[in-house]
Amino acid sequence: MLMCKGAPDLLLKRCSHINDPSGGPAIPLSEETIARLTRVQESWAAKGQRVLLLAKRSISSATMAYAPSIEDNEFSDYASAHLNIGLTIVGLVGLVDPPRPDIPETVRIMRGAGIRFFMVTGDFALTAVAIAEQCGIVTNASRLHRLADLNRDIEVSSIDKFDPESDDDSPSSLVLSGPDLMEMNDSQWEQACQYREIVFARTTPEQKLRIVKEFQRRDCVVGMTGDGVNDAPSLKAADVGIAMGGGSDVAMEAADLVLLES
Repeated sequence: MLMCKGAPDLLLKRCSHINDPSGGPAIPLSEETIARLTRVQESWAAKGQRVLLLAKRSISSATMAYAPSIEDNEFSDYASAHLNIGLTIVGLVGLVDPPRPDIPETVRIMRGAGIRFFMVTGDFALTAVAIAEQCGIVTNASRLHRLADLNRDIEVSSIDKFDPESDDDSPSSLVLSGPDLMEMNDSQWEQACQYREIVFARTTPEQKLRIVKEFQRRDCVVGMTGDGVNDAPSLKAADVGIAMGGGSDVAMEAADLVLLES
């Protein structure tokens, strides 16, 4: 029995059936069912929940006869390409991890010191924006900009630079996903780096590192927080890398500061 969990928008592509709630045989996955699952995911994500899809597949011994040994380095690639497909959906799980009550005040104090405060996460964009609102990182969701709001053809030299002394009380917020970052040209990066409030969602470790370097290219002093092995490259590249005590050893070794207490 192969069992797996993952982001619904990614794992759904590997599923072909869904469990029958009455206990009967698995039901072929239809467009209507996919739409219903997507609505549930988006509804939960908009409330700040992290949503996982759970799936399974029974694999016959005949199928496994062609697989490399589990001890073989090639088994992981074989499993991903040949076994982790045709899955049956078991269900969705929503996880709630509310931010600590002091976070909005921390964000407010840092912004009062002229520091911009962004979120960089692997979370689904709707979840990330909802949590960013709870934390005070996004203060005006009614003016939420996306990739389509960044002009590809505008001259970099004509883009107004961010002014920390600006009295604009209703800043536009920007939300970008990992795939967006792969499409952006220099002009769009220049525009993105002028926003007061940004949420970077569905980012890979390589994209986290690029975000740090894009702001540094524009003479910004970048502080980066993280606790995982995948955060180490961006912690090392940042002007101030800040790791969490209790996180991975690699992250703490790469950082300039380690926070030992909450």
